[in-house]
Amino acid sequence: MLLLALVVQISFAQEKTVSGTVSDSSGNLPGVSVLVKGTTTGTETDFNGKYTIKAKAGDILSFSYVGYKTSEKTVGSNNIINVTLQEDSSSLDEVVVVAYGSQSRASLTGSISVIDAKQIENATFANPIQGLEGLASGLRIIQSSGQPGDDPIIRIRGFGSINADSAPLIVLDGVPYSGSLNSINPQDIESTTVLKDASSTSLYGNKASNGVLLITTKKGSKNKTQISIDTRVGITQRATKEYNIIKSPGEFYEAYHSVLMNSEF
Repeated sequence: MLLLALVVQISFAQEKTVSGTVSDSSGNLPGVSVLVKGTTTGTETDFNGKYTIKAKAGDILSFSYVGYKTSEKTVGSNNIINVTLQEDSSSLDEVVVVAYGSQSRASLTGSISVIDAKQIENATFANPIQGLEGLASGLRIIQSSGQPGDDPIIRIRGFGSINADSAPLIVLDGVPYSGSLNSINPQDIESTTVLKDASSTSLYGNKASNGVLLITTKKGSKNKTQISIDTRVGITQRATKEYNIIKSPGEFYEAYHSVLMNSEF
């Protein structure tokens, strides 16, 4: 009995509180599962990526998170164990974002063209749609007028109707957008997806009968500040000299008298 009590006392004395922070290359990770391997004891990280768990020296802590490689750490004399998880690209299938979720590229049957920011970052157009011309098959951009600020005419695979509107549905960050396209800064666009056929546009209903333009804007990263400056300068000048301009009433009367005299002959 004395020997059993001594063993129990020693085992309880070895148990301690282990804490730390779980992060990746971009910052702390919330919701990471922390489990004492071989037991049912576990916890998860909070919004700041911190965790606290009871463990004994020699126990193995397993850190797992979706999209990241599982990391295992052995509890030693130190009560603080910080872990940096590595992304596991092999466990993720290539997906395509659709109206109400995502589909794997292998199961996707619709006609979709994705244009990322790198393809349009050097475009000099103020309108984000004009920079897409020639980058997606079936997409036609027509300049409606020479008026500055006017939105171009967008047609996906031709005209869908004679009397009704043939413009495609524009979805900005998941919300139908009916404003002016000039209000969207081209530098803020992460990617543009063109949905062309009935299969890919079926989730949007009859408003998508002329196709869909999915515009996704850029998002900020935690603990990372990035400032981008884009400037362009142009010079315009006349190819011919300025005309002679009448600068005083006296010059006007002389010119008018000369006109009258020349008209008589």
